[in-house]
Amino acid sequence: TDVSPLARLTNLQFLQLGDNAIADISPLASLTNLQWLGVMENALTQHAANQQLAAAMASGLRVVAVIEKYPRVETVQVYPEPEPTGPVPALYWTDGGTSKIQRANLNGTQIKDLIDRRRGLDDPAGIALDLVGGKMYWADVNAEKIQRANLDGSQVEDLITIRHGLVNPWDIALDLARGKMYWTDWGSDKIQRANLYGPDREIEDLVTSADGLADPTDIALDLARGKMYWTDFGTDKIQRANLYGPDREIEDLVTSADGLADPTDIALDLARGKMYWTDFGTDKIQRADLDREPGDPVEDLVTSGLQTPTDIALDLARGKMYWTDYGTDKIQRANLDGPDREIEDLATRTDDGLGNPFGIALGTR
Repeated sequence: TDVSPLARLTNLQFLQLGDNAIADISPLASLTNLQWLGVMENALTQHAANQQLAAAMASGLRVVAVIEKYPRVETVQVYPEPEPTGPVPALYWTDGGTSKIQRANLNGTQIKDLIDRRRGLDDPAGIALDLVGGKMYWADVNAEKIQRANLDGSQVEDLITIRHGLVNPWDIALDLARGKMYWTDWGSDKIQRANLYGPDREIEDLVTSADGLADPTDIALDLARGKMYWTDFGTDKIQRANLYGPDREIEDLVTSADGLADPTDIALDLARGKMYWTDFGTDKIQRADLDREPGDPVEDLVTSGLQTPTDIALDLARGKMYWTDYGTDKIQRANLDGPDREIEDLATRTDDGLGNPFGIALGTR
């Protein structure tokens, strides 16, 4: 069945092999030497084609055409998939254990280090992307900085630091239309904002401990309705308030009365009016309506296999949610809807060297 050792034989050697073998192979006993040579040539050609096809399939290449035909034998030519000419969907994440920001394809392949400790990264947490401007922004908890760089990791800039009163920034969100960035600082118990560009980086306090804030973690924006949503690790609440105007009345949306323990991250599906979050304390991923009233249902999405799920990102076009799990050192995904919510491991400590993956964002490369 494996005729590859015969590939080095000459035609004459084939004939000699045929002479020796015909006596022992009854179906071939009536073949002439010339017929035997034809059988062997056909077998070798078919074997080569099969090997070529198998190698193509194993390496992800695509069979594009059958270019030659022989009697009873077909051979194929394979070419690699062409390099994409436009933006390619990608997954970005921060890793506090390895002090890195990394990127990969949506299926977890082709992981690339973008920024590491050598460029001052310490304990990066939340991350946000400006795909039009080609920038990524992140909060570094231990370095007490909010920074940005190009999507390829070049040109790292300090934007907000300890000089501006930053203590332990956790997450960041962008309002690109108005040129603003928002962040949570669980060290100072504040939600703040500042300009993205220009020399004026004056910081505004939006919500503080005077408003009952205690250890705010993640923040998400509904710019169309002028709302900001956040999770508060210290009060076990998900809350929201207006972005602008004198009235910044805080609304409780989900609380410990709804089973919330240590809410960590929040993501919004504005089209369907849903909010998703991760909960450190219950090891769950859940969702509910954006305009949820007390007593309205909270839906469990993922409840097993998690150990301190941290950050979550939604791919609404493909119906997927992605998250980081600080306890299992994994990046995972599952379907947003439907009966099949099988969890896929995309990157792990064992296979990919993850430390403590934290923030996550979907973009392009």
